[in-house]
Amino acid sequence: MRKALILGTGAAQVDAIHYLREAGWWVIGCSYLREGPGLSLVHEFRQINITDVPALEELARHEGVELVYSVGSDLAMPAVVRVATALGLRRFISPALADLTQNKVSLRDHLRNHHISPVSYRQLRRRADATGWDHFPAIVKPADSQGQRGVCRADSMDELLACLEPALTASRSATAIVEELLDGPEVSANVFVVGGEIVVNELSDRLVVADFPGGIPRGHVLPAQSASDTVLAEARTLAERCVRALGIENGPVYLQMKLTRCGPRIIEITPRLDGCHIWRLILEARGIDLLAASFQLLAGEPLRALDGPRRADDVSLHFFLQAPGEPFSRAPHQPPPAALHSEFYLQEGHIVAAVNGHLEKVGYCLLREPACASR
Repeated sequence: MRKALILGTGAAQVDAIHYLREAGWWVIGCSYLREGPGLSLVHEFRQINITDVPALEELARHEGVELVYSVGSDLAMPAVVRVATALGLRRFISPALADLTQNKVSLRDHLRNHHISPVSYRQLRRRADATGWDHFPAIVKPADSQGQRGVCRADSMDELLACLEPALTASRSATAIVEELLDGPEVSANVFVVGGEIVVNELSDRLVVADFPGGIPRGHVLPAQSASDTVLAEARTLAERCVRALGIENGPVYLQMKLTRCGPRIIEITPRLDGCHIWRLILEARGIDLLAASFQLLAGEPLRALDGPRRADDVSLHFFLQAPGEPFSRAPHQPPPAALHSEFYLQEGHIVAAVNGHLEKVGYCLLREPACASR
């Protein structure tokens, strides 16, 4: 039986583990903690930090692993590509590109150098680095974290300086970035590249929780309907320009954008499958399975997952959200009877762990309904 190594056992990895098991793979999962909904699904678990490249490489060699991947985790991508490279396995990007896209400052520098998505920003390592910044409101983020950790809105210099410490604390390199706060509807782009050709470029509306920094997602709607066809076409073109500027030749790319008065602007871009199960939306609405396509490419198998029948239904994904520190209960989160799919990440009574510290995703459901019903 062929063996796959999945970095992480959290909710984002569940879809991948299910797919690989059903495809006949023996799945080994790794995490620095023995927890997560993927823990009971893997065939084997090894308690290894997903950033510990030497330990992961040693494990992969010893087990004869033929595939290494992680879904929805920027933190894992440098290790994924380095282990795959060391073992001569297929990978979508180079280690250098994994490092670049994981760091928000480096990514902004790259986009600026290619004259793509102009946004005011600055790297911050200490309070003095903020001197002279005058683009308010602003958003302060760790340069190399994920999951909306350490993200804060600042409307003045005093607020910026107050936001700086939590952002630096949440950064592994003690580096933050301040950016002008972009205003407008938010969309996600899921792009898929094969042999240098962009074969999928799907936009979905990204619905976020009001009054929380960092854009905590509460759902997604496909197809995107938050702007005119002209503006959405501009957003697709921007996604293509970003992918080509990064030199990505194969695999999935996920982007978040704001549709501002000055045109679409990039919030984030990462060369991996997203962690919000949007592949299910695309499968329901378009008949295209990006999850399967990703693993078929990594396994060197014929690419069959992009040939499904195209559909025209509106499909929406709704997250069940709960405050951290509380015992999880399904009672307030019952999916509608007509839900196409639903699942929960926690067992009844388990404490909701803090990730962003505001509201955490505890499950989700998919509905076939007009987008307006999701607003």
